Amino acid sequence: MPEVFFIIYLIYGFAFINMGIFSIQDKGKELTNLPLVKSLKYLGYFGILHGTSEWMTMATLTELFMEYEPIIFNVKQVFKVASFAYLMYFGISLLPLKEKRKAYALKVPAIISILWFIGYISLVNYYGLDYHSNNPEYNTIIARYILALPSGLISAIALYMNSKEIKKNKSYLMAKRYFALANIFLVYGILEGLFVCKMDFFPANVINCQLISNTFHIPIQVVKASVGIMINSLLIKVIDTFGWEQKERLKRLEEHRITSEARRKLGIELHDGIIQDLYGVGLKIEYLMKNRENQDLLKQIKNDINSTINKTRKFLSSNTLETIEIEDLNENIQQMISKLNENQEIKLSLNSEYSLNCGRLSSEKSTQIYYIIKEAITNIIKHSQGTEGKINIEAQENFLHIEILDNGIGIGTINHDDKHLGLTSMEARAKRIGGLLNIEAIDSGTKIRLIVPWEG
Repeated sequence: MPEVFFIIYLIYGFAFINMGIFSIQDKGKELTNLPLVKSLKYLGYFGILHGTSEWMTMATLTELFMEYEPIIFNVKQVFKVASFAYLMYFGISLLPLKEKRKAYALKVPAIISILWFIGYISLVNYYGLDYHSNNPEYNTIIARYILALPSGLISAIALYMNSKEIKKNKSYLMAKRYFALANIFLVYGILEGLFVCKMDFFPANVINCQLISNTFHIPIQVVKASVGIMINSLLIKVIDTFGWEQKERLKRLEEHRITSEARRKLGIELHDGIIQDLYGVGLKIEYLMKNRENQDLLKQIKNDINSTINKTRKFLSSNTLETIEIEDLNENIQQMISKLNENQEIKLSLNSEYSLNCGRLSSEKSTQIYYIIKEAITNIIKHSQGTEGKINIEAQENFLHIEILDNGIGIGTINHDDKHLGLTSMEARAKRIGGLLNIEAIDSGTKIRLIVPWEG
């Protein structure tokens, strides 16, 4: 029987260590914006620590290190608690919380772990190294009920919530695999957090390892090992699926870029070819007007040609030359800010954290975003009476989030009916691209927030 458990713990530990190594490996630029990938480092530490602790159990089964068993047991407990803490980090980091709340929530695993460690070491110092192996109540209550169980539940809830958001983007296969991964973490949390050794207090006297063995006639370690293998397998599938979807998205972006480039070339050809030819004809007619008697007809022809030139220029302006693609948005805003910083006293800055991998926006939408930001900056310079203006651009999973802030007198002190503010124009542009524009006074200044959903 010990040989069987040796193999079980070997597979169990390997599954989690393998998952941990996979999780902390670089996933490539096309995957860096997936929230799961950003949180994978915590899952990686969890897997490596948890798998190592199971291999420590495996080592004790060999009876080769009997004189070191108390030390191995205590180190194993430290590794397990640390692994549960990292799993809780993973779950909390995936939750769609505001940054301030998330920062506070992320302190919880560390606080619980530190309190557990203080209590653990105090009991070892007072009663000796064998205390916890003979009296598992302390570890069961804190490590299992307070850390392991909530860690699994939080991770499952976070993955469920992410699954719903991904489903809204019509990534049904991805959402399905997230949902499956959430179910597995839920099972893991229940197994690791509730099914403990049988003890004389509730719920350990009712829900324990013996209940699994008696009901299904298999050791609970086999079930846990199976869960570890399923987590590993599903995690790899989720990353592979996302990688494929991102490659398809990048392919569409490249096609869009090629189309835009063709339009630009068309504009240049029109400008350098047709307009220049028309302009030359106009000069010839102007010459004839000075030397011919029928000047009224020639004047009419010249006016018609000038009208055609103006219409062509207007077409180029609205369709090619002034269009801003999403990949050029950052550069255009930065150029605008740099020029403005040279000629006025308000210091303008851009903080942009978005990648083309996050989503796609048409040239029309990115152009309207640019002019909304431009109008907002113009208002800051003309009316804010402040010293600083900030533009923050951040990519969220479903939309592009833009904030323009200043430290001036605030929008509340300005007449909203004043047409020169361009508020009506900004609202019209936002509405045209399906965006949400909100302008509000803050403690010191004004905040303009623009949310533009990604296109499918």
